[in-house]
Amino acid sequence: MTRNAFIFCIGYQGGTAIVDKKLEARYRKKSCRELFAEGLYKPALAAAVYDKNQADLEWIRKSYSTLSGREYRDVDAIIRALGVADVRESIQRTLYL
Repeated sequence: MTRNAFIFCIGYQGGTAIVDKKLEARYRKKSCRELFAEGLYKPALAAAVYDKNQADLEWIRKSYSTLSGREYRDVDAIIRALGVADVRESIQRTLYL
């Protein structure tokens, strides 16, 4: 699965990742922090997860905690809250909608 497909994935159906084509086309070149600044919190978090960037993951945790008014104690808590999972190795196909 490519980085952009993972970042803009809106769901899965069996071995197929379903990707938001419009978001991917508009924001494909944005960094994790640029996505966050645009209000795209889940894609920003997905970018940091895909890149395995601990500094960005911690920055998102702190920034999102401040924005939401809820303290997320660790990165795993915000990953669960925003519904971002690890990259699935079983994905065989990508469908752009």
